[in-house]
Amino acid sequence: METLFISREARLSRRENTLIVSMDGQKRFFPIEKIRHIVMLGQGRFNSALLCLCGAHGVRVSVFDYYGYYKGSFEPKPQNPSGRVVKEQARCILDDEMRLETAREIVRGAWRNMRANLAYYQYRGLNRLDPVLEHMDRMAEKIETAPSIPKLMGAEGVLHARYFAAWPIVDPRLDFAPRTRRPPNNPINCLISFLNQLTYTAVRHEVFKTHLHETLSWLHSPGTGRSSLSLDLAEPFKPILADNLIFRLVRKNILSDNWFSQQDKVCLLTETGRRHAAEHFSTRLEERYKGKSYREWIYREAIALERSVMGLTPYESFKRKA
Repeated sequence: METLFISREARLSRRENTLIVSMDGQKRFFPIEKIRHIVMLGQGRFNSALLCLCGAHGVRVSVFDYYGYYKGSFEPKPQNPSGRVVKEQARCILDDEMRLETAREIVRGAWRNMRANLAYYQYRGLNRLDPVLEHMDRMAEKIETAPSIPKLMGAEGVLHARYFAAWPIVDPRLDFAPRTRRPPNNPINCLISFLNQLTYTAVRHEVFKTHLHETLSWLHSPGTGRSSLSLDLAEPFKPILADNLIFRLVRKNILSDNWFSQQDKVCLLTETGRRHAAEHFSTRLEERYKGKSYREWIYREAIALERSVMGLTPYESFKRKA
């Protein structure tokens, strides 16, 4: 088990090299060697002894708040830091041309995977998607000709707007417009925000396994207090891990009213909703594509970027076929 999602109120403790999770009067035991990432989605209690165990075995603990937003992590000590990689990473980002080309490839991956989500239904006879896909193809030309990072992000924003507007064509229950984030105002907006946060957390965990520095990024502006590199690398995977999963949950009638709490135009996931959404996301993360899980593909994406930084191979973002 790579990642352990804990969605209920729980107490975490240790017994030698065993993680003990106490919930609802029951205890579950996990060998710490089998875990690399603990995601706390509900209220949790743990002490320094548990954190020392996690630190000794390289286990990250990510914490979400009541509203389903990622708030921070306990970060184990880097296992194999490399100043040389960070130096080369900074050099690539300070070179405007190199930065723009890498950012462009990230957006290419996001575009291709958004398009694949819709093309899946077009190939199955949903001809109303034809003009949408034609428009997205035209937007691909603007991605290729964008002269700067702000222009590239503007093109990506238009692309996302057209992509989201096509969701009701796939299924009327996917109509959530407009996109609202803080706070979300309906179940679909709520799921998008929550699953995007889980995707970001999964990407951040895989980036930690490389020598890359998490605050040095290409598409998003490097900043303070966030892993902007993980925001970059999450872009190609959000259509696969978050959007595609939402399509599945809606079209297979898996969603239930008790997943959500709606008051005063604010929609939040309940504990039940967070638990089920996290379970489905965990399953999706381990689904295999071309012989590898999507979690493994995220790691390969980060490694590909590191190899590009070191001048070994050109970076190519992950692109899934429809």
